[in-house]
Amino acid sequence: MSVMLNTGRFKHLGVGVAVLGAALSQGCISASAEQATNADDHTQAAAQPSQNEAERISNEDSRKIQEAHQCARERRDGQALKLLHEVLAHDPSNREARIQMALILGYREDYGNSDRMYRTLLAEDPTDEAAAVGLIHNLIQEGRYDQARAELREALAHNPNSILLQDYSDQLQSGRRVPATYMEAHKVSVEAGGSYFSDSAGNRVIEATQAAQYGVIPSVSSRLRMNEQKLWNQTSGTANVLAGTGGLEVRPNRFLSIDADGGVVRFPDLRNRSIYAGDVAFRPYPTLLLSGGFSRFPMSPTYDASQFDLLGEGWHAGLDWRPSFVRIHGSFSKAHYSDGNRAESERAEVIHWTRGSTIAIGAGYEFSHSHFLFDPLHGYFSPDQYRRHLGEFGIRFKIGNAFRAEYLGRGGAESISNGGFTPAGEVRLKHRFFIGQWAFGLDYSRLQVTQSTGAFAASAISGFLGYDF
Repeated sequence: MSVMLNTGRFKHLGVGVAVLGAALSQGCISASAEQATNADDHTQAAAQPSQNEAERISNEDSRKIQEAHQCARERRDGQALKLLHEVLAHDPSNREARIQMALILGYREDYGNSDRMYRTLLAEDPTDEAAAVGLIHNLIQEGRYDQARAELREALAHNPNSILLQDYSDQLQSGRRVPATYMEAHKVSVEAGGSYFSDSAGNRVIEATQAAQYGVIPSVSSRLRMNEQKLWNQTSGTANVLAGTGGLEVRPNRFLSIDADGGVVRFPDLRNRSIYAGDVAFRPYPTLLLSGGFSRFPMSPTYDASQFDLLGEGWHAGLDWRPSFVRIHGSFSKAHYSDGNRAESERAEVIHWTRGSTIAIGAGYEFSHSHFLFDPLHGYFSPDQYRRHLGEFGIRFKIGNAFRAEYLGRGGAESISNGGFTPAGEVRLKHRFFIGQWAFGLDYSRLQVTQSTGAFAASAISGFLGYDF
């Protein structure tokens, strides 16, 4: 403090010397200037420790925030909150610490305080994607479904190409099999859809679906689904396959989801067979989803296949990881069929989407492999070996909040029955429309289906109409 006061005196002395310059000699002026310079040097020396101290505190805060993040990952929430409180005690505006604290409070189901922190952060910066995702997740967990949807619309206006926000939008607004944690208690969602498939071998399929979902309580939802297929080819009549299932999804906590479905399928010869599925999904982090299960399902992609009353039964697993810069998706399945065949398949995809206000560009890679024990020519596309490597390029765009689209093309090479690689590719177009509680989708795909004898070009068009009550 004494150094700062002396500096003030020297500055006042300099002013006095300038005013009385006509009466003082040049030597006196020089002496005063030298004193002022020495005083400034003392001031800088005194300020230097303060700057070093500020840098030390900033580094210490960063270390504590990183340590708190690691504690949260290890489920040591109490220690994480203690570290964050220490940071905010002397720097209440530290945004990184506040977001981390709001996240942990949400994990501890202290939604009141967590929501308030997120809303304060969004009031300061409405474009903050992390705060928006955290608030929407909290509202969904609380069963405040309508508020979550309103916050989602606002967040997408600022971050239209956010992968996490688009996932919430697809699940909440499209009416498609919303997980229990996203269903507000006593809310009802209904959907009707249809599709048409044709390939160059002459197979044709028309499919109609109806589905309904009801939120029993915020952590439990029930669902019903009906599916009817009409199948034919160029040399046959028609066949109808009808299936109906019902099920429950339960989320005992924020990490775990358990699904169970059961029902009946009726084949063209009017024989009824039971079908079922059980799945467990585990989300250790908000961007990582691991899943696996066992199921029994009908196999009737063509008219020929429908004549064998085919059922498949086996295990399946999946991974969906979405860090900020890329999406990584993988799946595996192994099943045996009622005609004695065995099947195994693996698929992996890595894709990156750029960020933009209304348009995003994506590029990636997709690998697929399938193997069947033998090829009985029962009409369900069963080459003994199939591999493909495809590059991906796509574009996403939106018009206001009512329309979104994604166009994705894949191109590369495929190998059938251990033969040489030949050119392969496909195109997928997705469109989504949202008007109030209504959602409408229209998709088109141009792809290839394969047998041991070769590949067949195929086209599929599908659509759905959903409503959330």
